[in-house]
Amino acid sequence: MKTFALAVGLVACMAMVARANEQTDLTGKYTLVTGKKNGAAVDDTAKKAEYTATADKFTIKGGEITFVMSYKIIDAKVNPVTIDMEILEGPAGTKGSKAVGIVEVKGDMVKLAYSLDKENRPKDFDGKTGFYFELKKEKAK
Repeated sequence: MKTFALAVGLVACMAMVARANEQTDLTGKYTLVTGKKNGAAVDDTAKKAEYTATADKFTIKGGEITFVMSYKIIDAKVNPVTIDMEILEGPAGTKGSKAVGIVEVKGDMVKLAYSLDKENRPKDFDGKTGFYFELKKEKAK
């Protein structure tokens, strides 16, 4: 009986870990569905940019500009999940800039909202302040 209870507990833990990983697995290539900067729609360059995520970095290539940002999931147990980011590469004056945000993964859709003001982590995805991106994951080829 103890073995059965242990097995059930282990399966439940694995299911919670799988759910947390699903909620925080950002790896893949994306297309922008919609985006906002301080409540205004993002420009055409952002709409046409290439968005790629690895296990610990986002890369955005648009026009002649490339941003590479490291990211770390801060708390996968809250809803929405909290995330912190830092610009590793970008236009002059942006390297080292840090952002605090939230992220939500549902199927092939990712919502990301963040602020460069470390005291002002977004609470929702309305995009009224800071940045907001809704991205659709491209199918693997």
